[in-house]
Amino acid sequence: MHFCWSRCKNRHGSASIAALIAMLFLGVLGSAFIGVSTTEVNMAVNYRDGIAAQYLAEAGARRSIVELSTNPNWKPVNPYKEGSGNYSLTIIAGTPTIIEAKGVVNNAVRKIVVKATVIPQINIVSWNYH
Repeated sequence: MHFCWSRCKNRHGSASIAALIAMLFLGVLGSAFIGVSTTEVNMAVNYRDGIAAQYLAEAGARRSIVELSTNPNWKPVNPYKEGSGNYSLTIIAGTPTIIEAKGVVNNAVRKIVVKATVIPQINIVSWNYH
């Protein structure tokens, strides 16, 4: 008994140190999980905004097609505000007419270029996504 008492007497506080090391490890692990979940949320927000910007750009291109089919001299007034974003249009007259539509939602930007021929009505030649 005397032998055990002398060996165990020097280990006072070792459980506290082990507990502190375990708490430090769990704290670092928890911080890593918070960082990963924050990154996931930001990626989801950027994806959502990118899709919304794409839809706005397409809406702007389609609006240009409709307006030009009724009035070949139509000029857009930029930017057009829609919901949480906006879109702007650039029309370059010629054969074919080039319509550039840019949708913006928060930090997401999507651009569409449409080549169209305006004769009595408009025909879409091609869509190019940027």
